[in-house]
Amino acid sequence: MKTERKEQIEVPKIESISDRISYLTATEYPLSANVVLIDGDTVLWVYDVGNHPAVPGILHDKSKQTGKEIRVIVSHFHPDHIANLLRISCTEIYQGRNTFRYTKTGTAIEEDAWFQDGDVRLHLFPIPSSHAKGSLALEVDETWCFLGDAVYATQKNGQTVYNAERLLAEIRVLKNVQAPWFFLSHREPFRQKKEDVLEWMEAIYAKRKQGEAYISCEF
Repeated sequence: MKTERKEQIEVPKIESISDRISYLTATEYPLSANVVLIDGDTVLWVYDVGNHPAVPGILHDKSKQTGKEIRVIVSHFHPDHIANLLRISCTEIYQGRNTFRYTKTGTAIEEDAWFQDGDVRLHLFPIPSSHAKGSLALEVDETWCFLGDAVYATQKNGQTVYNAERLLAEIRVLKNVQAPWFFLSHREPFRQKKEDVLEWMEAIYAKRKQGEAYISCEF
């Protein structure tokens, strides 16, 4: 008799980036994105909430321990980044306009927005993306920039592709970011040098063929 294989559920780990910033590691089973926690003076800012069942409890405990309200920033609408929204008690949700079509709650960010929370300065900005239309990035203290899945490709007719026009627009936006460190969800290491990410993206764009809207890539 054939037995169905069950994948063991992974447990996200808490890793530190700075005195103010930590994150929960991404998991494959279940598929869940990195969840970033920024400890402001009055607010616990959370970038993406993932899909892992352990995340809501961790955020609740952190909020209760610090006495700070939770405000959520969502990178894009895919379930591995937003599925826990309904399980988390928060006072505000910020997202791109396209993501708002799925969540139907919170605030849609359509241009650069800044928040000052004590010594922490947050910069939210829309970013063009082949992976998910209407993505939203987060830059903290002009040092750390969290991009979700924005730099990744998408699937079209069974192929892994980038939209050439969006990719070029995205490269131009990221070149203007002050932060020297980029963070790519699901990627190890989570932290990447800005110049390395841009070099990788520009190498992909260099593969474009004249007259074709998409760049075919297999990574």
